[in-house]
Amino acid sequence: MVRVNDYTGPRPHVQGSAAALRVRGGGGRITDAGGLVVVRKLWDALGLGGWIDGRAGEVPGRYRPSLMVESWVVLLLYGGGAMDDLPLLDRRGVRRIFGWARVPHPATFGRWLRCSAAVMSPLLDELLWRMVRRRWEMAGGAPRSATIVMDSTVVVRYGLKQAGAERGYNPKKPGRPSHHPLLAYVLETGDCLGVRWRPGNAHTARGAEAWLAGLVARLRGAGVRRITVRLDKGFFSKSIARRMEALGVSYLLKVPRHAWLGGFRGAWETAARDEAGDRELRTASGELWGTRLLSVERRRRIGPEEGELDLAAWETTTSADVLTNIEGIGPVEAWRAYNAGAVVEQRIGELGQLSAGRTAVDDLGGNALLWSLAVLAYQLLHILRANCLGGRWRAVQPRGIRLRLLRAPREDHLPRPPNLARVRARRTGPRPPAAGAPNHRAGSPAARARLNLTGPNPGFPKAPRGGAHSPCLREPPGTPPEPRRPSAEARSGPENATARAKSPQPPVIIALRPPDYAPTQDPG
Repeated sequence: MVRVNDYTGPRPHVQGSAAALRVRGGGGRITDAGGLVVVRKLWDALGLGGWIDGRAGEVPGRYRPSLMVESWVVLLLYGGGAMDDLPLLDRRGVRRIFGWARVPHPATFGRWLRCSAAVMSPLLDELLWRMVRRRWEMAGGAPRSATIVMDSTVVVRYGLKQAGAERGYNPKKPGRPSHHPLLAYVLETGDCLGVRWRPGNAHTARGAEAWLAGLVARLRGAGVRRITVRLDKGFFSKSIARRMEALGVSYLLKVPRHAWLGGFRGAWETAARDEAGDRELRTASGELWGTRLLSVERRRRIGPEEGELDLAAWETTTSADVLTNIEGIGPVEAWRAYNAGAVVEQRIGELGQLSAGRTAVDDLGGNALLWSLAVLAYQLLHILRANCLGGRWRAVQPRGIRLRLLRAPREDHLPRPPNLARVRARRTGPRPPAAGAPNHRAGSPAARARLNLTGPNPGFPKAPRGGAHSPCLREPPGTPPEPRRPSAEARSGPENATARAKSPQPPVIIALRPPDYAPTQDPG
């Protein structure tokens, strides 16, 4: 509870201003996650809760499946990542923002992970794809061409009690047990297509062929015409190349620098050289398994030392081989197209900012479900920044969105959440146009149509509201607000109120910062 005009004494021992600080509040509860109200609005606009409950009726438990999913997704967006962090949603006012009657206990959530993984993991995978389709509809339709970027990541585990913690490929801490999930993204749009959880001893390409066939079928069903697959050298194999040719997709597959590949490269040709002639770029075009093998090599001349003859020796600084079936593409263009897919490392890093893989349980299905929930949180945040906020927010990573928007303080008593269209006309981005400009009003039909909050919602039925007041349901509409605590003037009497009125202090205003603002530390 925050009192009005609370007084904080001076601090002469700290660097900066030593003056006293006077904070003014509204006399009610406050929360450090006021920006999560837009997450609730987006969750309800997409109808995710109703969709989950309508298809997960066989999952046992006291709580609705959608409440368990929503609680964990909100916790990841808030900044938590362990089951012991769930009580933060209750203590810090997040529960009241989302209208939950109760937050699941960490032990209850752990049991739910173990007993519902077989049903919820494939269900959330289908839900993730529906969210991708819905985002494309909000943006004007599915892209005509799409590049599937598939990559794996290593999550170090300390101890062997977590299910699937096996010793395998671990470049971070060799010899330590780990988990080795496989992720897929769309390069052009940044959408996550799903995750396949695997133990630490799994090969990089394990399960990639079967999953790739399903992803290609989904994209073609959505209307994507040209599909390209980009894979790193961990997926290099003849069976992978044959599978992509059978699927009829274009591909860029990096080839390891094996010695036996030297005979399949073509003759080296000089593509570019600097003015001094000390550095040059060479390319070669060969054939492997009936497919083009394109090679690129950068090298520099090694000058003779004093007293030695100039033998024109060269040192290779960079070399790469790419296997591709794209017609008419040269070695340099193929290498540049492959390097464009390196953004997948940033996408996986954003999952790390959402605490994906931070916690694990002693159940294989439970660990797979945790990763499914993490990619669902990523996609929800991606829709928020790309379709709802727009502008410079598109390039802001989850940590920045959490710092500048989601963790904004405000009173947690929200009888009516603000519309997302109001967030579109914000103070945090570029300066809005002058008054009278078309489509500038926050509640204009154009702004609401951009979010598709008033039109039809195919595939996502609206989440039901109301019903019995129980921990399994949100608070029904019309629930009277909790009584506010009396103000400081009412508690202390008119004498003190008059004395304070004689020396008013300016309130401390907390505003959202624009995306290009870089604070030195997290105020939360």
